[in-house]
Amino acid sequence: MYKCLNLILLIFVFVLTPCNNINAQTRLSVDGAGRLYPIAVPQLCLEGIDSEARKSIPEKITRNLDISGYFQVLNSNMYIESPGKCSAQDGFAYSDWSVLGVEGLVKGIVTSAGGGNLRIQMFLHDVQVKKVVLGKEYTADPGQLNKIADKFSNEIMKFFTGIEGIFGSQISYSSKVGRFKELFVANIDGTDVRQLTNDRGLAVSSSWNRNGRELLYTSYKRRIPNIFSFDLNSKRVRQITNDSMLQVGARTTPDGNIVLSRTAGKESDIVTISSSGTVLRNLTKNNGAIDVSPSFSPRGDKIAFVSNRAGSPQVYVMNSDGSGADRISFVNSNYCTSPDWSPQGDLIVFVCRGDRGFQLYTINPNGGNARQLTSRGKNEDPSWSPDGRYIVFSSNFGKSSIYNLAIIRKDGSNMKQISFGRSGDFDPSWGPVPK
Repeated sequence: MYKCLNLILLIFVFVLTPCNNINAQTRLSVDGAGRLYPIAVPQLCLEGIDSEARKSIPEKITRNLDISGYFQVLNSNMYIESPGKCSAQDGFAYSDWSVLGVEGLVKGIVTSAGGGNLRIQMFLHDVQVKKVVLGKEYTADPGQLNKIADKFSNEIMKFFTGIEGIFGSQISYSSKVGRFKELFVANIDGTDVRQLTNDRGLAVSSSWNRNGRELLYTSYKRRIPNIFSFDLNSKRVRQITNDSMLQVGARTTPDGNIVLSRTAGKESDIVTISSSGTVLRNLTKNNGAIDVSPSFSPRGDKIAFVSNRAGSPQVYVMNSDGSGADRISFVNSNYCTSPDWSPQGDLIVFVCRGDRGFQLYTINPNGGNARQLTSRGKNEDPSWSPDGRYIVFSSNFGKSSIYNLAIIRKDGSNMKQISFGRSGDFDPSWGPVPK
């Protein structure tokens, strides 16, 4: 999926006139003062060519900034300036934008780079100080317009927050196809949906490897649930485990092995295996409990997991060798599950059942500062974004029995539905940002 692109970054970010006042306003907006940064993304200027980049790049950037939860993107119907006006760097009236309350303005110029390629210059203007504060130039073929939009959206996010965005990353998930469940992948805004498997069984519990080129998942296509890998470039499927035990929740460990839960009889244990399926270590052996849903900390020294060892499913954290297990989920629920450790290592997201259905929570790895993120409907299967600012999950949104995917910020704000299927979407896993 992440093939080498003919997309070359030609110039670096440039800040022409740093302004302390603007930086202070930006930081206030980003840090959650309840104010979204007003920004406009008009059509690009075409010089001597005809290209769909004129509309497609601004439309993609608009979707990205909207889903980020940091920006208020002005409706294009309000623009005073003529669409596609060739004045991306200067020579246009900033007053046409300031009168609309716009503070940030994204503009661009598209020209021919020869050989069928496009040269695309993108600029971010600070309308208040009337200056370009960010510029990038790309050379790419016409089939890479969305990738350019994602890259510049990430630069905008980095400019305002100090952290690169997650645009260009994808989400894998299971979706019902008739009476089966198959693996799918989509962009984070729910577009470009692609079916990966056709197992005619249950393909569930997918997770990404660290380079974003392979998915691990559990499949029942041979009637016995085993772990498989799916290569996103070659579309090749490889069976990793091959025995009679139920094996689910496979994830790549920080050292390149695989951690998962294996069930035999009434007991389920967390084990690590090699990429060829050889059992390396049994981490929760013979304790008489059901231990499932392992999630490694970013440093690889801890594992969050679910166990009923105290009588009901709760979230625990143990050392990577299986020692020192401690319960961390104390949120007035007798059923908590599905932990996922944030990429920064500071939070664990999980699900607990309450009076109003299954809800998402975050908590510190030591069990402190529990925070409820959702409050209605049934919300399950959380997975962190690569930057640790967002969570994708499945939800029925309190409306029906059909689950779809949604994204929420880690503080519980800006919840947005991103899939709208009629059969049901489950088990999302957020992949890395392609390099």
